[in-house]
Amino acid sequence: MTPEQVNFINDIAVELKSQPGFNDREQLFFPLRFDKNRPVATQHKEIAEKLMPKYPSLCDVNYANSIGTTVQNVVSAMVGRLQTEHKKEIAGLYEAEMRADGVDIDSLLKREPGERGSWEVAYHWLWNHKYVRWLDENGWEILQQKAKSPDNWIKFLTKEEEAMLGANRGAYLELPPPKITLTIPAKQRLLMAIYLEYPNYQLLLFNRSEQGTVLHCPSFGYALNPIMDKPPLVLPQQDSWANKTEQKFIFQQTGKEEFLAIVLEKHLILDWLTPQRQDALPKCNAERIKELFDQLGQQGNWHVFYQSFEVVETA
Repeated sequence: MTPEQVNFINDIAVELKSQPGFNDREQLFFPLRFDKNRPVATQHKEIAEKLMPKYPSLCDVNYANSIGTTVQNVVSAMVGRLQTEHKKEIAGLYEAEMRADGVDIDSLLKREPGERGSWEVAYHWLWNHKYVRWLDENGWEILQQKAKSPDNWIKFLTKEEEAMLGANRGAYLELPPPKITLTIPAKQRLLMAIYLEYPNYQLLLFNRSEQGTVLHCPSFGYALNPIMDKPPLVLPQQDSWANKTEQKFIFQQTGKEEFLAIVLEKHLILDWLTPQRQDALPKCNAERIKELFDQLGQQGNWHVFYQSFEVVETA
């Protein structure tokens, strides 16, 4: 699994541990059974016999003898359980979420003990729905933690500073004092200059604010060509909509603006990374974030950069 998938499963395991009656044996079994890379066809007994004994957290017992009960208890903790002659009814930790996602919980709860299929339903829901939401909630911070950003790698230029780009690029730049809050003037037309030296790498540039998360590069609005050359890379690009209409970057509202850049040696090919007029500034929804992480997990050479600014009113 990718590091993100491991963290997700670990988070779910911690939540399940809080369920009444969820014991150490089930805590050990859950991440092994619900591993994204383990084939669904793998038998529970095989996991019990070959994988569980390798973990010294429990005493030396035969996990295979009661593996059916272990599976049933894990699913019950997630989905819930109807009252039986010997067991009380319990509410599953994710029952409401699963119902909202269209899972037929009632059919799952009415299955006979040991009946095949219920854990597979929970498995597919976990990775196709719960994980997508988890990435949506945590993806930005996960990438931000990977960032190793040089000072001043991104800068917004006023009209006066823009004129200095032509003759002597970069000569006017000064490193900001330590721990200074970088600012952007509100309600001005600005250029963005990106000083990252990764020739022929693909640039993905995201912007997060109170209004949500959008993609600036590549985009029909600001950057039709995401392939980097020598710095600085200036946005909006000449053939972009923002440049043709002379809008440039205009930050109307004061507050925090965050920027996260990913540069990739092997270029990603995704539908929403193809600039389109009808999606001029692509929004980063949960499905797109999942697609991004799925692709990054197959990449070898990519780097992340992060910077935040405060948009302020100027005299």
